[in-house]
Amino acid sequence: MNVIQTAMIAVAGVLLALVLQKERSEYGVLLSIAVGCIIFFSLLGRLQMLLESVNRLKNLSAVDTPIFAMIVKMIGITYVAEFAVNLCKDAGFSAIASQIATFSKLSILLLALPVIEAFLEMIATVAV
Repeated sequence: MNVIQTAMIAVAGVLLALVLQKERSEYGVLLSIAVGCIIFFSLLGRLQMLLESVNRLKNLSAVDTPIFAMIVKMIGITYVAEFAVNLCKDAGFSAIASQIATFSKLSILLLALPVIEAFLEMIATVAV
């Protein structure tokens, strides 16, 4: 699905959700979640191209493979968490959305700690 098709589905979903919310608000929320999921799952089709590009970048870079894998995981956590947070906020569950955001930030921090540690060890060996 290209960007124009995705945008058309999103706009149609929003307009239909606005109409449905006037009669039954829960239908508008469900439609909003359904459209978001359709768009998210259409992105999964492009995941193969993304992974191939990431592998080419990994082969071109001088960064160690485990560090590169951690960076890719951090980016993935960011996108998945943002999607979940936006869905929760749209559904009116801001407290759950903020918990997802906090959990994802801590997950990224935990992934980053070995990278930070390796960086500090590298600085310590150069400084000595």
